[in-house]
Amino acid sequence: MKPPRIYFLGTAKFEIDGKPVELPAAKSIALLAFLAVNHEPQSRDRLLGLLWAESSDEAARKNLRNALWSIRKTLGEDVLQTESDKLMLDDSVWVDVREFEKTSKPSALSLYRGPLLDGFSLDNASDYEIWLTGERERLAQLLARALDSLVKAQRAKNDWRVVIETAQRALAFDNLQEPMYRALMEAHARLGERADALRQYDSLVVALERELGVEPLSETKELRAAIVTGSVGANRPSTLLRASQDDSLRKKPSPIRFVGREKECAALDEELATVRQGNARIALLVGELGIGKSRLWKEWSSGISGATILQARCLQSTQALPFTPVVELFNNRTVMQKFNGPSSPIAPVWLAQVARLIPGFASTIPNLPKLSALPAEEERQRLFEALAQCVIALGASPLVVFIDDVHWADRATLDWLDYLVHRLEHHPVLLIVAYRNEDATSTLVRFVAGWGREGLTRRISLERLTPEQSAMLVASLGGDPLLAARAQSQSAGNPYFLIELYRAPSGSIPSALNDLVRARVDTLPETARQVVQAAAILQSDFDFALLRRTSGRGEEETVQALDTLIGANILAEREAEYEFAHPLVAAIVRDGLSGTRRAFLHRRAADALESTFAGRLASIAARLAEHYAHANDSKNAARFAELAGEHALMLASPHEAADFYRRALELEATPSRQMGLGRALLRAGELDLAQHAFGAALDDFESIGDQKNAARAALSLSETFFPSGRFDEGARWMEKAFSFLGGASDPEGHALAHLSLASRTNRGELSEASEQHAQEAIRIADENDLPAIAARAYLVLGNLLAEKGDLSRANQAYRQTIAQAQVVGDDYQQVLGYNNLAYHSLLAGDLETARESVKQGLALSESRGLQLPLQYLYSTSGEIALAEKKWNEAEDWFNRGLVQAQAHHNREQTAGYNANLALVARGRGDLDGALVLLEQAQRQAASLTAPHLQTQIDLWLTELYLERGERAAALEALARAQARLADGTRRKLIEWAQRLQKQL
Repeated sequence: MKPPRIYFLGTAKFEIDGKPVELPAAKSIALLAFLAVNHEPQSRDRLLGLLWAESSDEAARKNLRNALWSIRKTLGEDVLQTESDKLMLDDSVWVDVREFEKTSKPSALSLYRGPLLDGFSLDNASDYEIWLTGERERLAQLLARALDSLVKAQRAKNDWRVVIETAQRALAFDNLQEPMYRALMEAHARLGERADALRQYDSLVVALERELGVEPLSETKELRAAIVTGSVGANRPSTLLRASQDDSLRKKPSPIRFVGREKECAALDEELATVRQGNARIALLVGELGIGKSRLWKEWSSGISGATILQARCLQSTQALPFTPVVELFNNRTVMQKFNGPSSPIAPVWLAQVARLIPGFASTIPNLPKLSALPAEEERQRLFEALAQCVIALGASPLVVFIDDVHWADRATLDWLDYLVHRLEHHPVLLIVAYRNEDATSTLVRFVAGWGREGLTRRISLERLTPEQSAMLVASLGGDPLLAARAQSQSAGNPYFLIELYRAPSGSIPSALNDLVRARVDTLPETARQVVQAAAILQSDFDFALLRRTSGRGEEETVQALDTLIGANILAEREAEYEFAHPLVAAIVRDGLSGTRRAFLHRRAADALESTFAGRLASIAARLAEHYAHANDSKNAARFAELAGEHALMLASPHEAADFYRRALELEATPSRQMGLGRALLRAGELDLAQHAFGAALDDFESIGDQKNAARAALSLSETFFPSGRFDEGARWMEKAFSFLGGASDPEGHALAHLSLASRTNRGELSEASEQHAQEAIRIADENDLPAIAARAYLVLGNLLAEKGDLSRANQAYRQTIAQAQVVGDDYQQVLGYNNLAYHSLLAGDLETARESVKQGLALSESRGLQLPLQYLYSTSGEIALAEKKWNEAEDWFNRGLVQAQAHHNREQTAGYNANLALVARGRGDLDGALVLLEQAQRQAASLTAPHLQTQIDLWLTELYLERGERAAALEALARAQARLADGTRRKLIEWAQRLQKQL
């Protein structure tokens, strides 16, 4: 049997001995295509991550084995080769993609039947979709270049009939290639087919108007005119015309002299010297638009040595997108090279966290661990720390971080910068932020004021240039004195305005910078103007492919346009991306577009972004929402605004999430979006507003008869009352949720409702009802395979049993929590289970289990980067040391835990830590210190609904007063405890109180 022949260009098909065979499984086809396109052996882990990332490790490996078996069964045992743990396609297999890549001969070009795996897609394999999109684009560009070269070779031979065939083939794949239309026009004209030549021009006009809203280039119009007059080839060589460029645009701009900033540079030098001694500092570059903040940074940073530099720019258009400048800081070659590979200085758990924010990490650093969902504040804390760990791991001495136009920074970025400067206060880090004082947000002003009070900042204000300095600047550009005087007068010493005034075409110097920039853009060739318009719509983070797709121009045309725009200092190239030399230029170009043209380009930008970021749309959902809104597509704008809200919540940025949900509701109101707004507001602590949002969702669900979602809205509404202690109101909404559920078949809803009632009802007093609700939640979860809910319910049940004194059953429940959490990979619940098992094993006198359990909890928390559970684990570790009378060790654990509890605003845990520190003092014989700490803990607990802790503190006070010989105070403390124990539910505490009563 001959080796199989495999076709992936177009729809996939397979042949053996000339006969078609079927490979039915989509994942098998996807796997084979990946191996066919990649010539190097591929590791099994890489394939598992691409195709079965959502499956457990065991299930993914089973799926891979099945796919390999299916491929070998259909195409033969020898089709795949194995090297160690890697797989590759056997060299004997004929693949159209590989043949197509080898040569540009016409016979090879005929292999291109269509895009790679045309019409093929996979669910739950976003990384594969990203790879497939990129490969389709690469192969399409390879085809375009090959066809272009082929047309040129055929024209050189005057083989006009073949030129027509080749150009038509090229247009069949991309009907906006204007050079191919010109080739068709010229070929038909050379063959005496003038009518056909002019019809090609008419087809081009229709295509450009429909797809781009523009006219043909002047070069194409000239060719048409030459065909009409019959003078094709008479006035110019028989070659495809290129857009002419003004000589002044080909020339590189004159170097701009850096003048008048000696004092500012000296100030930055002083700050850097301080940082080199090991202390973090913040330099504030403050000044008006165009004053030269960015230029000062560029000149100063180019002269420093021995430092690592990270830089980013904030944009007005991304002000609502959380962490956009932070993504730019880390998404660069220096960082990627530092963190990539097995010797990366960053723990995988931190890299995995950063990969959620910066998708590029996931593609360059494989096999990152999966992260479990955590409470919002914990998610935020972990992301902040992960980014800080990246900064530390750079190992720079010093590190200089520059963020331009920080007045446009989003709130999440500002929060992280504040976290960073305090987290790295004693590290050699210089943070330089540039902003316009008049545009600074209230959040930025507040942070700057706070940094100033702490003595971390130095404000460097940039003043306007003096007339002498302005003259020096213009002279460095080769300007004549008359022009310099006029430009100085109009710019008032603003360097950017001055330079733009000088650069404007002679005789058209306007009175406003807006007119200056427009006059400059108007001198560009037509293609360059179209490309810069597309760039202005994209605004930020655009590469060549994205710009080409949005502009609709061909590859070569876009390259020429970029050369022109970079040469004219309108765009600047930064690694593989482009940006405007000044954001003001983008705004002026954008504002100069007609409404129709602007809407059209926004639509193309949205289409290009969706195609480029297929499989990871959440990361750019906010940009897509803006583009669709400007394209007057409110439905898609609302859809992506909602997705942006979900993404912001995932990044623990609830304020930004709320803004996105509000935007989605403005565009297209739905009850599910009201629910999203409610979730965001609840996480942000805006309880009243969250109640309003959930209430609106509830009303909407009721009005359409959606009882299931009405129940969920009522449950969510109940959650808004508990943080403020309004338990009765919360309970009423839970009862309302039950009334909606009724007999409806919604196991998850019923289980969550019972879990909420078990957790929240009668807070402050134990009841049989609470335990019954927990048991019912467990029953429903077990019967309906809901291990995530079961894990939470067992934890609640364990806590209820423990407070009643039934430690044996409580510890059984905690073991179930751990087991159920392991099933779903819920690290957070698992850690809580280990902690509670350790604590209550200690109370039961089982020190060995207590030590082992808390050790496992700490190890898991550390390996997964979990911060929130540390406040509980440190407490349990301290109490174990306390039981062993290791006073110093116990005190160390309690002090570490107190810091964690205060950082998370956990008042009950804070009171508990002070009580435990009192026990350490008492163990050392410091009865006065113990009394001070216990009374402090008593005051802290008094305002809480925490009867168990309050009773413990009163019983400890009773013991302490007895040791001090203060019998009356002991009786008073014991009476308080006994009053709370009157319901008879807390058996262990009752027995403790009875022992003390006998002593008294």
